[in-house]
Amino acid sequence: MSEATRTRTHAPEVRQRAVEILQEGVGHRALAAELGIPQATARQWARAYAVGGADAVLNAGSHHHTYSYEVKLAVVKDRLENGLTVREAMIKYKIPSESSVKAWCRQYRENGESALVDKPRGRKPRVKKAEWRTGWCAHRGAFFLPRHCSNADRLLTPYV
Repeated sequence: MSEATRTRTHAPEVRQRAVEILQEGVGHRALAAELGIPQATARQWARAYAVGGADAVLNAGSHHHTYSYEVKLAVVKDRLENGLTVREAMIKYKIPSESSVKAWCRQYRENGESALVDKPRGRKPRVKKAEWRTGWCAHRGAFFLPRHCSNADRLLTPYV
């Protein structure tokens, strides 16, 4: 496999040339042939250009967009109920990524409106050690740290 097919991003010069070609009104197939890039990439760039202009192609993937529940739901309803194409929905709501629109539609079909609600991401907050290591020791009648109340003490002391 050559170096060009293994890289995930394209050089800024390639993207700049793509913008120049797209400004001429050329389609994605001609863009792919001209630059030697996959047709799928050319199609994504052409759609991104239609939505956000040159900046959408030049800065693609440089920052992550988040969309509200209301925007996601409006996109999905327009797409599924009003018959908009993916491209039309992208342009109407200024969403540069077709994969986002497709994913939202799939999630909506599988799990309904609740699937579009943002869920907390990342690691859950850690519980402070002091909160779970301390407690009330019933057989001693006092507040304890684990080193003061062992399992042996609990077994030898009758239940109170």
